[in-house]
Formats: sequence, structure tokens, C-alpha cells
Amino acid sequence: MDLVLDASAEDLKVFLAEGEELLALLDANILTLEKGGRDRAVLQEIFRAAHTLKGSSAAIGHQRMANLTHLMESVLDKVRKDELETSTELIDLLLECLDALRVLHGEVATLRESAEDFTPLVRRLAEVAAASPTSRPDGRAASAGTPGTSPAPFGEAEERHLRKLHAEGRPACVVSVEIEPDCPLPAARCLQVVMELATLGEVVSSDPSMEAIEAEKALHHLRAVLATTEDPRSVRHAVESLPDVAKAEVLPYQEQRQPEPNSSAKPESSAGEEPAARAAHRTTQTVRIDVERLDNLMNLVGELVIDRTRLARLAGQMETHLGHDGLADQLAETSLHIARLTDELQQEIMKSRMMPVESVFARFPRLVRDLAQKVGKRIQFTVEGQDTELDRSVIQEIGDPLIHLLRNAVDHGVEIPGDRLAAGKPEAGQVKLSAYHEENHIVIAVEDDGRGIDVEKVKAAAVAKGVISQEEADELTEAESIGLIFASGLSTAESVSDLSGRGVGMDIVRTNIEKLGGSVAVSTQPGRGSRFTIKLPVTLAIIPALLVGLGGEVYAIPLSAVSETLRVEASQIKTIGGAEVIQIRGHVLPLLHLRSVFGGAAERKRDRRVLVVSVRFAGCEVGLMVDSLLGQQEVVIKPLGSYLGGVQGVSAATILGDGRVGLIVDVPTLVELATRDNVRKRVVKQQRIEGAA
Repeated sequence: MDLVLDASAEDLKVFLAEGEELLALLDANILTLEKGGRDRAVLQEIFRAAHTLKGSSAAIGHQRMANLTHLMESVLDKVRKDELETSTELIDLLLECLDALRVLHGEVATLRESAEDFTPLVRRLAEVAAASPTSRPDGRAASAGTPGTSPAPFGEAEERHLRKLHAEGRPACVVSVEIEPDCPLPAARCLQVVMELATLGEVVSSDPSMEAIEAEKALHHLRAVLATTEDPRSVRHAVESLPDVAKAEVLPYQEQRQPEPNSSAKPESSAGEEPAARAAHRTTQTVRIDVERLDNLMNLVGELVIDRTRLARLAGQMETHLGHDGLADQLAETSLHIARLTDELQQEIMKSRMMPVESVFARFPRLVRDLAQKVGKRIQFTVEGQDTELDRSVIQEIGDPLIHLLRNAVDHGVEIPGDRLAAGKPEAGQVKLSAYHEENHIVIAVEDDGRGIDVEKVKAAAVAKGVISQEEADELTEAESIGLIFASGLSTAESVSDLSGRGVGMDIVRTNIEKLGGSVAVSTQPGRGSRFTIKLPVTLAIIPALLVGLGGEVYAIPLSAVSETLRVEASQIKTIGGAEVIQIRGHVLPLLHLRSVFGGAAERKRDRRVLVVSVRFAGCEVGLMVDSLLGQQEVVIKPLGSYLGGVQGVSAATILGDGRVGLIVDVPTLVELATRDNVRKRVVKQQRIEGAA
């Protein structure tokens, strides 16, 4: 059934983007609430997010979502007022509400109503809210500040109310708010401001009134009188944290009276804050940018990088032909200046594409909690380095590998509470997810303090599955044995469950990570736990590559896949079972003629040296035979499109400095081609075992 909403397409885009952030915030804070008990700051964050979702969904006409968040907000308000305990049952209920909100949020994206019936959930929420007491534990009535009716207008009635508050010893302040001029939903923003203020105290009055706001007659300015014991600075920061709020000013109510006619004094900063500090706070703002626009900017910068290289080449040619001529020198100087500016612009655009890994990490605490409950284990899950940034293209791909690693840590790594106590460990297992910078890479680690990897059990499973023979298993070192966990189809689980035991996962983890130009390593100690370390490039839009010549054409091999370059005597190439190999430092390297891959005849010249580029993927190494090495260069990745997308051995293209098109080699496909015959399969199988160590 189609979902009819009272909002434009642009309004819906804003709602979806904000909703995603608010749902992630709710997810993280609800789990924090479960761990930390009645943390008032966390409760305030949860309540604020529910408030905002309620206002936004009501503004676009999504009534089911507004009703659910309204009931959720009522329950949270009871928790905030110490009228409900933060029990496991309550957390489960809130998380179930969060799952329902995600479904309703998805309805806005598809404009189709889901078939799920949330009536039982709504009924349970209503029962929990109704079962709570209507007064505070200290006997005082709950605050009447929730904006359900219109506050009194400014004027005499307001003065009487304020005098009463003053007599009761309750201070008041005036909040002045400016909404961004380009805000697509100013009425919704004004409503969110009033609702946010209501969480901090009692909203005495507002201008525009609630009726005007709900009728969408609100302007981009709001003035409200708030009775609150909160610090003015806290009130201002809470309001300015809302979306599309350009500026907020909070002053004690008494300071709003008109100054004397001859007075030239200006109002003091709120809460004694320095004017410069307030100005700095106001200028710290962000702007939402469409992802497609960032991609377009990246493409334009890529064109500049190409032309920069071409201009430098032309400047060099002119200097060669004209010597230190005045015109040649000016061109060379201009070329250097443009190169420097292009580098800076490239760095800034790449930074704008960077996202903190928190956008991926935020969903894992809930995942670990649910898995731990399912397998009957207690897990203390910690996350570090959430602010570490990665290119969004990389971020989109790392979620699934991390899910596999975390599931393994919970299901395989950490022991059940009884076994941990018997081993002298705390009942709750430790699982840690961390991210940090290391040179030009990002490192993501998943570690646990569980039982570690049983090497003998891994080898026995590998022999039983036919991955290796018993003779090969007996010759493996401990590190090589641990590397067997990445073999396809290998599992040490005693039974198959919906979490593990089917032998899929770890091989997928390594394959997906290496497709991103990264690597994964494992270390373990029996009885003390395991650590999986993923190393990733910061971005995939512009990559360093090794340029090679082949039959008059130029090919780019991603530098992250290159192990080394070799110049070997042709007589060193041996043929075993029809497959060409060379032996280097006691290591057998299968060879592949790139000419034969790309449609040419493989040249067999035994009277000279042969150039070989050794590349690695998924734990195995293959030597690519090329005609010449042309050097290293940063290349801009250009997709081939549907017409040329199926070319074997080619993943993308780039434009070189001389204007020619160079093809980017697809290393995973070439490795697969090199392992099709039986001889190479045996060699590569041993490489996978050795390389995973």
C-alpha cells in the first residue's frame, strides 16, 4: 500500500538523513543506559532523539511513526523522573521500539507501508506508561512543561506567571532562536526547539505560539520564556545542537527589560561566557552535501590530477627542446604551482569524502548484545577509535567482514560463564573493536580474551575437509596452522547453528578485505584470546599503481597488490605439467603471461632476461610476465561501464599523463586464472597456508 506523506521530495531527503542519525544515536544510548544505569545525560540524549523523531515524523505526516515515538517518549519521561527502573525488560522493549522505528523509517524511503503490525508493541508501551505513577518519588507533581497546549501569550498573564515562579524560587530565562534561512522545514524546527526546551523545564510562553507553529506559520525566529533550574549555557548548547539552528541566545528573564534611555551598555554574555567564545561556538557549523555531488567533485579533481601530470610532461618536453628559454621556464614554474594547488585540492576533496568509522561501529554494540543473549554468554564490548576516518567507499564495504569477526569472537572465542570461572577468568568475556591510523593505512582490530585458536583442532578439521593431507599438516608450523582458518569450507564448530558451523565466513572476510587492497592477519594465545587485524587503504578513488608496458600498451597494477619486481634469466623458467614456474629463495612462483590474457601471443625469448611482477591476493602469489616497467604513479580510477565491464583481467581504466588510456589490472581475476591447472593449484594451496601465517 502506498504511503501518502505531506512533504516534498527534498523534505523527505532531509527527514531520512536526520532519521538515520537519530536512530543510530538511540541505538547507542539505549545500550549505554543498560550498562550505566540512570545516567541523566544519557537519558536526556535518548529523550531528545525521541522528541526530534516525533516532531519530524509528525511534520511530514507519518502518523504511525509519530504515535510510536510519542508513547516511547512517555515511557522515557517516566524513566527520567525516576518512576520506572531501567530493567533488562525495559531495555528490550526500547530496542524493540527502535527496530519498529527503523521499519517505519524505511517506509519513508520506499513510500510503501510495511505489512508489519505494531499494535501489540504500541499496546505494551501504553501499558508500561500507564502503570507508572503520576507523581514524582519526592511527592511533587510532574512538570507541566510538555508542549501539548498553547503557552500563554506574552503580556500581563505571562508577568503574573513569572512573578509566581519567582515567589516559588524558580528562575526563568528568555531563549531567542534563529533558524537557518535555507531550512526546508522551519515549522518543524521551531516545534523541535519548543519540545527540547520542555525537557529542560516549563515553557511559559512562545512567540510564535504553538498554534502558529502547528499551522506551519512559524517564521525563522522563535522567542520563548523558560522556567528552569538549568544553567543558561546548558540550555543554549542543547538548543544549538538541534539541526538547522543558526544561533541561540539565553538570558535571565530580568535582563530582557528595556535599558534606560541614556544607557549604552550591551547585554552581557550568557552565564558570563566570553563574547569571543560565543562567536566561535556559533561559527562551528556543518552543511549537508549530497553524496552524488561529492562523487562529481572527486571526478573533477581526478581530471585535474590527470591534466597536472600531462602539463608537467609538456613542460619537461619544452625544456628539453628549448633549454632554459624564458617561456619554457615560465611554463615549468606554472606547472609546479598548478601541481601544488591540485595536490592541496585533491587532499581537501578526499577529506570531504571521509567518514568516521563510527557510522559502521555504531551498529555493533546491539549486534554483540543480541548474539551474547542468544548463546547465553556475558560480554563486555568496548569500542575505541570511532573518530578514525575512512573514505566512504571503503566504509561501505567493511561492515560485513567485521560482522563475521565479531560473531566468531562471541560464538567461538569467548567461553560460557561456567568455563570462564573454572579457568580463573571473570564471568564476562571481553570483546574489543578498535580503529587507528598507521602510516598511510587504517588498522581495524577485533580481539577477545577467550579460549584462543586450538591449532590441533584446526589442522584436524583441515585434513578431514581435504584442505591438506595429513603429511602436509604434520609439517606445518604453528603460524601456518593458524592460517588454515581462512580456507574455504573449514569450520571447527561441533554443530551447525544459525551463527556458525557451515565453514563460510573467514575466507569471505579475507577475500573482501583484499579486494579493497587491504590485508588481514591473526594472532592468538591458547587460553588468552585472539586478535584479528585488518589493514585498509584510506581511499580507493585515487590509488598508487605500478605502470607496466605490454605490446605497446600501458597497464596499471595496484601497488597494494605488488610484492616485488624481478628480472630473471629466461633459462630459470621451468615447465612442470605444462605450467611455467620459477623458484626464488626456495619459493615456487607460478607465472602468467599477460600477453596471453589480453589476447596476444606469449613470446618465448630464451636469450634474454624476463621482467616479472610478483602480485599477491588471498594468500597466494603469482608472477605476471611483462615487457617493461614504466614507474609508479597515482592513477584516478575510471569505471569501464557496462559495455567494457566484462573484459577479463581488467577492473577499471585511467587516463595517463600523455592523454592515453591505461587499463587497471584486476589482480584477483589474474590470480584465479593462474590457479586453474593442477600444478599451480598445488603450489598456490601451499602458498595460502604459508602466506596466512
